[in-house]
Amino acid sequence: MGLKPGEECFSCFRRGFSEYTRRSGLSREYLERYLASVYSELEKGMTPPLAGSEAWRWLRKDSLQGTDIYSEEKAFFTKEMLSVYGILRNEFLNSENPPEKALAASTWCNLLDVGQGKPLPSKKELMEVFAKQLAADERSLFLGLLEKAETLLILGDNAGETVMDRLFLELSGFRGKRYYMTRQKPVMNDAVISDAEQAGLHLEAELVSGSTDAPSVLPEQLKGKALDVFNCADLIIAKGQGNFEGLFGLNDSRIFHSFVVKCPVISRATGLSEGHGVFSRFTEEEN
Repeated sequence: MGLKPGEECFSCFRRGFSEYTRRSGLSREYLERYLASVYSELEKGMTPPLAGSEAWRWLRKDSLQGTDIYSEEKAFFTKEMLSVYGILRNEFLNSENPPEKALAASTWCNLLDVGQGKPLPSKKELMEVFAKQLAADERSLFLGLLEKAETLLILGDNAGETVMDRLFLELSGFRGKRYYMTRQKPVMNDAVISDAEQAGLHLEAELVSGSTDAPSVLPEQLKGKALDVFNCADLIIAKGQGNFEGLFGLNDSRIFHSFVVKCPVISRATGLSEGHGVFSRFTEEEN
């Protein structure tokens, strides 16, 4: 399954990999090799996360600046969000529905995405956005189901966003088993296990490394503990566009997607405008 690519995916990959190779200290020759791989996969109809997987493997191998080229940004945004953790915690605790407030903040924090090709919001701007309404909002439905669930899995996305995921878990009141799945290897500013630990997520959930190196959870490629956790979860929160692209069409009622619409391809798939926040299931029954 998964979301089929649109024409815009080609230019998005070119923009992204131009920046990634520049940061990695690599020449244009490397860029063209990576893009040839990506374009070949896109033309076959591969989902965007899967289409870029091989190029990302090459980039990590070839990079002259280490395998985690966005490590500084990840550490910075994690630190920034931790600096307001206590403030937001108190604010949400004093609200009418703390878990709903935390879920909204967790969703809007998906704006901390270096892959979108737009300026990232400042801490102040992000905190102001947290109060905005979500365009697709099934938080109440999700929290009702969570009261009956025994196992919750969050499929993580960006570092920094991880801090708000932690705040939701703290305020959720959920007493069942909690898992938080990260990327297996660095891809852009997506969180790996060490980034989740920096955010303090290990205090609220058992951390699990995804068993693939694609910038998305692809159920057919999961194995070991990651596959077991995915299969046993009663409810799943899938963070970010990458996970939406990889899981699109799965028609799994356990999965609630949490992200901000950032491109025309996702806009067409969801029927929502770019810039809209989403916390919702996407199943045949609901669409």
